[in-house]
Order: sequence, then structure tokens, then C-alpha cells
Amino acid sequence: MTAIDSSATAIGFPGQGGDWRAGVATLDAHPHHPLVRALAERLGTATWADLDPLDTRNAQPVTYVAGLVGAVAVEPPAPVVVAIGHSLGEITAAAWAGAIDVEAGLDLMVARGRIGHELHQERPGAMAAVMRWDAVRVEWLRRRVLAEVPGVLEVAVVNSDAQRVLSGDHLLVERAVELANAEGAVARLLPIGGAYHSPLLVPGVERFERQVRAAVQGAPRVPLVSSTSPRPHVDADDLAESLVRSLVLPVDWPAAVAAAAAEGAGHLLDAGPGDTLTRLARFLPDLPVLEP
Repeated sequence: MTAIDSSATAIGFPGQGGDWRAGVATLDAHPHHPLVRALAERLGTATWADLDPLDTRNAQPVTYVAGLVGAVAVEPPAPVVVAIGHSLGEITAAAWAGAIDVEAGLDLMVARGRIGHELHQERPGAMAAVMRWDAVRVEWLRRRVLAEVPGVLEVAVVNSDAQRVLSGDHLLVERAVELANAEGAVARLLPIGGAYHSPLLVPGVERFERQVRAAVQGAPRVPLVSSTSPRPHVDADDLAESLVRSLVLPVDWPAAVAAAAAEGAGHLLDAGPGDTLTRLARFLPDLPVLEP
């Protein structure tokens, strides 16, 4: 294990569950940035308020571009020794670290959003956060819902000991939210149209893999920690394989944070958009947020 350096930084990028308004504000603040212009071309508009934030075809490329553009504005005062991405933030982190050309990353994110949207149209999915319950209670909930309504319902994200995200068939996720709230948890649907990090995305893997293999151009300039395979990636092929599998595999954010700390980082710089990773850091003391 590398010795932790309190002056060294991990730069982090959130997934789609971040702050849509913060992302739009970042785009509005940088209308002439080449990547913002490229985003407008891909989406057919620069009037971001016209876009549906629940549609993954919009939300995912917006989150990606806002993260990369915003990262420049929060340039760290200490050396970055590792990049880390939460869910689709893995692609943003890979582009920031130079493993993916930024426009190729945008095209990859457009493809990711489109794959999720199309599969959601064929078989509606949803994601929901369940808070204040530990792993045993969430698993007890999940199994009871599956016994009542057969289908897909997976623990797709672990954000902390007391916050997990379920993903799967829309009806099952809705039933899980209903039961969890009735039994004392705090549960809510996430603004994501689709069941990412669940078996419902398996039909999109082959198509996504072609896009990933075309986009990854080389090794990242710093180790990159994935939240779905929470260890440092320093090789292009290894990183590409991780990104492909990230469409379906679950997120383990505490393990990813621990892996970033093991690489020597003493703080996390939340590149945004929004402050999702900052809020999660309250429950993960391994990597406190770097104060500006």
C-alpha cells in the first residue's frame, strides 16, 4: 500500500444521479468552450432547459461535459495522484486522465445514454436510493419484493453503509420504494430513465464494447479507480474492459474511495457537477473532501 500523502489529491467525477441544475449552470457559464459546443451539436440544442433530465440521452452527455469543463475551474492546489469515477463518472475520469480523447468520450457517453434509453423503452427500468438501512435490511426488502413480483431487482450501488441504490424492473423498484418508506427507511426514485448496473443492460454490452474499444486510446496519465471494479487501472486494455463491464456491474463507492486512498491520496476534489461526492464523503472518512 502506498503511503497516504495529505497534500496529494484524488479527483472525482459523479454519475448521472448528480445535480442536473449544477450541470446546466456549468454549461451556461462556458457557452464557447469547444466541448460545450460539441455537446450542443450532438444534442441539437444549446438551450439546456429544453432537455428532459430524466432522459439518459440528455443527462449522461451533459454530466460528462459539465464534469470536464468544471474540473478546469476547480484546479487542485495539490498534485493529483489518482482519478476516480462514480458510475458513468468513470468515463469522465478516463477522459480527464487522457486515456480517452474528450470528444471521443462525448460520443461514448452519447452511446451509453442511447443504449440505456432504448433498452428502457423495450423493458421499463428504474433506480431508487434506499437510505438509513444496512445491507441486511435492504437485502431482506429485495427478496420479499422479488417473491411478490418476479423480475429483476438488484443492489446496483453501494454509496455507504446506510445508502444503497436498487435497480431493475420499474414495477419492482416502485414496490421496493413503497415498502421501504412504510417500514421506516427513506427511499426515493432517482431521476434516471433506465436500470443501469443491473442485468437489464446486458443486451447493450456488445454494442457498448465496440464504442469503448474505439474510444480508449492509451493508458491514463494517473491511475484511474473505477467504482465498478474498485482498484487502480493503469493499462489501456484493462481500463477498457472495466468500462465495458461498468454498464452492468454494481458500484461499490466505499471500496473505490479506499482504493484511491491506498494510491496515496489524502483528499478528494469533487469536480462535479454539483456536490454529490462531497456529500457522500461525510460517510467515508478515508478520503475527506479537499477544501478550495
